[in-house]
Amino acid sequence: MVLATSLGVKFKNGVVLAADRRVSYGGFILSKAAKKVMKINERVGLSMSGLPADFQELSEILSYNIALYEMDIERKATPTNIARLLSIIMYQRRFYGPFYAEILVGGLEQNNMPKIIVLDPAGGMLEEDYAATGTGAQMATGILERYFKKDLEKDEAVEIAERAMRAAIERDALSGDGIDILIISDSGTEEKFVPARIEWKDVGRRS
Repeated sequence: MVLATSLGVKFKNGVVLAADRRVSYGGFILSKAAKKVMKINERVGLSMSGLPADFQELSEILSYNIALYEMDIERKATPTNIARLLSIIMYQRRFYGPFYAEILVGGLEQNNMPKIIVLDPAGGMLEEDYAATGTGAQMATGILERYFKKDLEKDEAVEIAERAMRAAIERDALSGDGIDILIISDSGTEEKFVPARIEWKDVGRRS
């Protein structure tokens, strides 16, 4: 089972990546502060659902190889470059010690076109305008499908991503404890944390 929830949404000049912070094992919450969104460079980031240990290992392998790649080509890696490298790494481990992780790679290509690529645990790649992964993906996808449109503005995309993450957190016990958001656009990157806790006193007031 791929635990927790992550998602990505394209907008006119960039992408929004988001993920929750909860780490669960069975019925236990092991951590409420696991960061599952990562900036690779000023033009590319990742979000993931799955086992945080696998994401950490993948991040370390990826960071090392991307540093070498960027030194060799003397320019920043693109979402396509990073997704292909991750695909090779994950595919090589598909039969022995696979990585239990689904990863969204998002960012800007060399021509400033936004791109989101979804990778499954075996390294399969699929390009999408928006996507959600993990145990809360069904709820998040419902919101994304309803509100996504071509050429969203940045603020619209952030609002949709936050709304989709909240829907997943409210209905999936394995997701929760806040939302990390990474925004990548042609004007730079921005990271923020959004609390996503429902106060019991407010439950009866919800429509």
